[in-house]
Amino acid sequence: MHETNIRNVDLNLLVALEALLKEASVTRAAMAVNLSQPAMSRALDRLRATLKDPLLVRSGRGMVLTPRAESLRVPLHDALERVRSVMSPNEFNPATSRECFRLVGVDYVSHLILPSLLEEIYTQAPHVTVEVEQLSATAMEDLKTGKIDLGFGVLNDGPAFDQAYAQPLFEDHFVCLLRKTHWLAGKNLSLEDFAACSHALLSITGRGGGEIDRRLAQVGLSRKIALRLSHFMAIHSVIATTNLITTIPARLAYRVKGHDLAVQDLPDELQGPNFTISQIWHERFHNDPARKWLRALVKNVCKNCTRINPPVEVPL
Repeated sequence: MHETNIRNVDLNLLVALEALLKEASVTRAAMAVNLSQPAMSRALDRLRATLKDPLLVRSGRGMVLTPRAESLRVPLHDALERVRSVMSPNEFNPATSRECFRLVGVDYVSHLILPSLLEEIYTQAPHVTVEVEQLSATAMEDLKTGKIDLGFGVLNDGPAFDQAYAQPLFEDHFVCLLRKTHWLAGKNLSLEDFAACSHALLSITGRGGGEIDRRLAQVGLSRKIALRLSHFMAIHSVIATTNLITTIPARLAYRVKGHDLAVQDLPDELQGPNFTISQIWHERFHNDPARKWLRALVKNVCKNCTRINPPVEVPL
């Protein structure tokens, strides 16, 4: 069977053909698609030549469709509807969506925002699925390559991201967490007292020191790291049952301290500027309506669920 080479067809003619098949009139078809009557007549001539069929023929005072033209009405309409759907802006309806969102971040951030975020997500989009992953080398690579929808972290404290966007969510700073019966509880911590304690070190990898150790080394001091762990949520039970102290973000400290732990400022020499937690996404998701909805939800949730209390709220 002979097939028409679509590369030789002006696809704009299909819009004219749809109007001709619907109106069975060159004049009315021209008006329907905002063409002049001569332009529609030329389009009909080209269609006749391409399809090798007259398509419209005279019948009394009007025109009627040929059998070939009649056979084209439904498939042409369906084909153009699909094209219009492809070219139309992508839309997202939370109420009916069954999207699956993959999120990644340290459990410190998850602890702060997930309860309120999930409440909002499932209120607006009850059929979506959410997968939350702990930060790892694999998850970081997936975020960098656009396999994960959204990540949370400190941009200047991790690998560089190409082809990515970021939006600040909230600021935080480090404080010292210790049990209330600790010998330093309620005192202004000196640099020497801080260094003399045994410490629990929280880090994503469970290894390494950080800015605290670098600053101590600058003044000839060091601290004993008695425990290394990567799970932020284990810190309450660890500090409450030992004489270890730990340095953690203030928002987390006030969330986990309970009645048996105390939060204190670090020695003046160890206090640094606030750090910023951001949401990070690959450029492939930048204009996607579903992911834009999710990011807006995260930003709004972070206005209310990341307050420090006490002593004061860190400005967002």
